Amino acid sequence: MSVNTYQQKEKSLLNEIARLEKYLANEQKNIATSEKKIASNQSSIARSKSASTIRTKQRTIETETRKLVQSKKKIADYSSKLARKKKELGDNQIKLTKATQAENNKFQKELQNSYEEQLETMRQLQQEEIKGIHSDVLNDPSLSNKEYDIFISYASEDSNYVDKLEAAFNDAGFSIWRDKTNIGWGNSIRQSIDNGLVKSKFGLVVISSDYIQKYWTGYELDGILSKESSTGRQMILPLWHNVTKDEVDAKSPTLSNRLALDTRLNTISDIVAAFKSLIE
Repeated sequence: MSVNTYQQKEKSLLNEIARLEKYLANEQKNIATSEKKIASNQSSIARSKSASTIRTKQRTIETETRKLVQSKKKIADYSSKLARKKKELGDNQIKLTKATQAENNKFQKELQNSYEEQLETMRQLQQEEIKGIHSDVLNDPSLSNKEYDIFISYASEDSNYVDKLEAAFNDAGFSIWRDKTNIGWGNSIRQSIDNGLVKSKFGLVVISSDYIQKYWTGYELDGILSKESSTGRQMILPLWHNVTKDEVDAKSPTLSNRLALDTRLNTISDIVAAFKSLIE
């Protein structure tokens, strides 16, 4: 049976149990009333000297005794029914728990399948985007004399992640421009960034909640966009890092509409592999 069927049955059983408990309470009240009347009439008989009064009191005692017996029978009947209904409720609740778990497992499985389908669709879109950029790279001879493969634009709050990303790119044989490594003591930050952009093939933009709030990251992004516009070739490689679409929309709707890799979806190995397929 379905979860809904078990829930309906549970509701029905709870109503029946409540009704039986109410009947049981009423009969217990009736017993108390009859016992009180019997005791009162027995006391009156003990004090009375009138034969007619005694007979009347005895008839009342007989009537209340019959009521008492009937109420006790009803209590036994209600108690038996109540015990059965409570057992039935317990059994139903066990089945409901199992059915709910089974339904949740089914939902989770369907959700996981849907999620995996979405991931696969996203990966396919990413591959198509990479193929398009790859074609542009092959047809752009100016890239052959660039000193750096990637200019990484990021917020300082994301340094720990970028450290790992940079190390992976270096291990794969790619040259990286990064402020932490390439801006020396006393150098002009603005000139160093401009110089790094001129000498880089691509700008990998690590877009996070912190990134979209910073001045220098905004300056770097504007520089990459300007260079991209002047060359007519896609230079920006967006990488979303713990950020929502609404946040990116607020920063740059144009950037938000670009297909990006996402650190929640793509591992560092995935990102390096994607870049390899881009330029090799």
